[in-house]
Amino acid sequence: MKKNIGSGLVFALVLLSAMSSFAQSERNKVEFFGGFSHIRADTGLASEDLGGEFDRSFGGRFGAHGVNMSITGNVSKYVGVKFDFATHSRSDGVTFDGDAFNTNYRISNFLGGVQFKNNSKEGSRVRPFAHVLAGVAKQSVEVSGPALGPVFGDTSVKISENNFAMAFGGGVDVNVGKRVAIRVFQVDYNPTFVRGREFDEFELDGKLQNNVRFSFGIVIH
Repeated sequence: MKKNIGSGLVFALVLLSAMSSFAQSERNKVEFFGGFSHIRADTGLASEDLGGEFDRSFGGRFGAHGVNMSITGNVSKYVGVKFDFATHSRSDGVTFDGDAFNTNYRISNFLGGVQFKNNSKEGSRVRPFAHVLAGVAKQSVEVSGPALGPVFGDTSVKISENNFAMAFGGGVDVNVGKRVAIRVFQVDYNPTFVRGREFDEFELDGKLQNNVRFSFGIVIH
């Protein structure tokens, strides 16, 4: 009798182990994404902060193109730990009081957080997902032109800083193969909390930049 009970326990343990391994193998453990991205950047600056032709480059809201990449380690069927990187840039030529200037803007987000998605290998081809991310946004603005020399002692001035940023959003993936999917769209609200800055002749108050990011591309899992 004891021998039968012992054999039954061993069989149950083996069965549970096999079922666990089977369940683990039925989800995509890692997911990679890469694609094109566009951000509608909000500088947080009103017209009175800059004035003139510079409003066209940095006043209010403007668009910038770039790339978005991420890697997600799926810890369960529906939850994954995600690292997300995106960088966007824009260049413009402006004229101010008869002088020509070039302006260059770049924002790069380094974010991490949680993604919610059906990570099973079998199931629907269409996979909606959502994520909550937080981290750092590195922003830089460079203005160059010969007229800057008499004022700043150089023909270019660059401002760069890191600020806290977040991303709340999601999208839809469509499987087109066993390990490949198309990210049809991804939309994120990407607020950046810019600290106040003091310069020699003026200062800027802290701003909340209400950025919106759009991405699409290829997912490999």
